[in-house]
Amino acid sequence: MIINYSLSFKRLDRFTFQFNNNQEAISTQIRQSMLATAREVIKVYGAFLTKSNKISPLDFHNLPSLRTNNIQLAKITQASGRTMQRHIKRLLECGILTKKIWHGSHSSYELFINPKILWINGLGSVDNTQNNRKEEKTLTTDNQVFKKINSSKCPHSYTYKRTYKTNNTLIAVEKLRNSWRVNFGRASGLTQKTTKKETKKTRRKDLLAEDARRKDAWRDQIEFDEKTAQGRQTGAEKIKIRQHKNCEHSFCDPSRHAFLLQHVDELWKLAKEKLYKNIWLNKRQCDIAKTLLYKWYEPVSNERIKHTHQVYIERIDLVVKYIEKDPLNRFVTLPYLYFDCKNPKGFAGTKSWYEAEKAYQIKSKFQRIVREQIRKFKKNEAKDTAEARPRLEVYRECEQRLDKLEIPALVKQFYAAVIKTPKQYI
Repeated sequence: MIINYSLSFKRLDRFTFQFNNNQEAISTQIRQSMLATAREVIKVYGAFLTKSNKISPLDFHNLPSLRTNNIQLAKITQASGRTMQRHIKRLLECGILTKKIWHGSHSSYELFINPKILWINGLGSVDNTQNNRKEEKTLTTDNQVFKKINSSKCPHSYTYKRTYKTNNTLIAVEKLRNSWRVNFGRASGLTQKTTKKETKKTRRKDLLAEDARRKDAWRDQIEFDEKTAQGRQTGAEKIKIRQHKNCEHSFCDPSRHAFLLQHVDELWKLAKEKLYKNIWLNKRQCDIAKTLLYKWYEPVSNERIKHTHQVYIERIDLVVKYIEKDPLNRFVTLPYLYFDCKNPKGFAGTKSWYEAEKAYQIKSKFQRIVREQIRKFKKNEAKDTAEARPRLEVYRECEQRLDKLEIPALVKQFYAAVIKTPKQYI
């Protein structure tokens, strides 16, 4: 084969990974289905180059284009022709395909693949590298290149008890240190030589001291582990301690903290089910989300906490409705960004949505009341004279009901709908 598929696919994966990391939105990234289409295009191109090379030798510095069509690619990838059109367009945008030449709707088009992705055996460095290695082995000793090894060959372990060898560099350093300790304590300035017996006694004492030190350290570690096990706290309790340290209010007591954590857990569970339903979040991201949600509840008093909790639930429902209108282009960022109080484009921005929704609901409620009064008056007017109530009496009842709302514009709307001049019935 002219194209090495395994190396080409590795280059393709690396190119895709770098491209996706540079994209801010998920909608502009290369998906797995598009990557599968790119791999099939490379396979078809490899087969095309193999056949062309048998007919006439190829110029690897000026490779021909691939002539194909949507029907051929759709059969290979088991997708539709329209899907192939979208994939080819996205692959051209990201740079995997460099050029497309269109020859009409009834003929195949030409595709040019990015040469940085293709690993062609005629130009690749795989065969050349192997040949170079063989040539290096056949060179003379004077012409061979040897790598410099900077690592030390000294065994970094105490080998006295196993081999009784005294040429270990670490042992020599230790002996020199011990000799300095002895010589500085003596009055004479001459260096005195120690015999083998004295050296063995010194090492024996050092080994016993080292064993005693390790046993003491082992006991201290056991005591520390026992204390740690007794004082181990859950993630929620850690958040509790952190919030107590950072709390600026005097009423932040343990009972209130537990009360706030209950609402935080309920709201996070709801947000995780609705906003992050198909997204995997690790434990650290969940802890950050709870910490940020705690800040939303912290300044609220105990009397208003239930009302505020219900408001936050309704704001999450508004976000869900917003995403459902265009799920391909709308999404929610990760919790550490979305629930940040200082991020105006996150959960904090839904406050204006909630206020606008409430204003619309109140306006709709008032309009329903006005329509009910208009319907009541006109229904009485449509009845026979014997069955109908006095017109003035019904008019006064409707007018009194609208006056309770204390909105003059609604009363004027009622007047304009039922009568031309209110003085006719007064």
